[in-house]
Amino acid sequence: MNVVHKYGGTSVATIEKINAVADRIAEIKKAGNNIAVVASAMGKTTDRLIEMAKTVNENPSERELDSLMSTGEQTTVTLLAMALEARGVPAVSLTGFQCGFITDEYHSHATILDIDSRRLEKIIAEGKVPVIAGFQGINSSGDITTLGRGGSDTTAVAIAAKLGWDCEIYTDVDGVCTIDPRRCPGAKKLDRITCDEMMELSALGAGVLETRSVELAKKYGVKLYLGRSLEKDMTKGTYVVNKYFEDVAVTGIGVIENCAMVTVKCPSGPEAVTKIFEEIASLNINVDMISQQQVSRELSMVSFSCTPDGAKKLSVALEGKKTAYDFEIEDSLAKISLVGAGMVTHSGVAAKAFAALYREGIDHYQITTSEISISMTVDRENLDRACRVLAQEFDLCE
Repeated sequence: MNVVHKYGGTSVATIEKINAVADRIAEIKKAGNNIAVVASAMGKTTDRLIEMAKTVNENPSERELDSLMSTGEQTTVTLLAMALEARGVPAVSLTGFQCGFITDEYHSHATILDIDSRRLEKIIAEGKVPVIAGFQGINSSGDITTLGRGGSDTTAVAIAAKLGWDCEIYTDVDGVCTIDPRRCPGAKKLDRITCDEMMELSALGAGVLETRSVELAKKYGVKLYLGRSLEKDMTKGTYVVNKYFEDVAVTGIGVIENCAMVTVKCPSGPEAVTKIFEEIASLNINVDMISQQQVSRELSMVSFSCTPDGAKKLSVALEGKKTAYDFEIEDSLAKISLVGAGMVTHSGVAAKAFAALYREGIDHYQITTSEISISMTVDRENLDRACRVLAQEFDLCE
């Protein structure tokens, strides 16, 4: 067996847990298997590092933040490599740079451009276990970069893709659920989910797997599994597959708790709209739920959703600029998304969802769709109730 294991922050949060993970890895290695390990920072280390940074500088540069945050993963992998050596398993800890991860120039949300895997493959050929810091790489300037929250998933799948191995992601949940169990305690665990459904759910708020990691798994045919840390029975987790035959319209619900809706009044015509989105692109703000309405021959209204931070960033950038645009920002919203590959062949999903919300007196606002999803915004105060209503309507909870 050739496999990449990834252990999330909760799985390595204490020395006791690191030792337990080391026992599991040693067992796999001593059985004659090849294994590479990717680890996140211990527990809430990344959050604590950010808090520390803010105590000395309320607005630290992204370059320095990346340099600081990368130390969390480095601590974990070094301790884990030491624990493996104590069990008679030769191991080598590697930073993202030492493992060959080359990224673009963007700090805090860098994209992997390539992996120079020569050193990694040499370590494996020598019979050692590489223990790799997730979430990080290095850019062409020689600066440390990070891949964004959840980036250790991307690190693990990228290594599996490069080596042609399977990838197993271990965390503090049994697998992928139809909806976050904290919002709906009776949420069902899925045995399988398609890559397309998982990517959609991840992008729409399901935090169990990072979107880019699933995209890489699909692109390179990586066999991907998600399960609870140290659980050996793999029937208890979830396999992410290219496709399966299942006659279900809705597979799961994704939630983005903090959502801002930006409405822009601007002169009619493509030039004005183009300038708006060029400004958004220059600030590297991700937007969704875009709509445009012609108010009159002279006036158009464009709206889109983004994070509250993104909306604030745009507002600050345009403040003081001479502009013909009039901005309004509503930042007390949440976004709920129904996701399912079965929507391609099932009609009436939207009608059923909207009717269920109407019966419960829950207002919904902006709506957007894809081939396998329907998203809508609701008032944040109604979010949990809306989730429970929709989960029950589509049989996603017990």
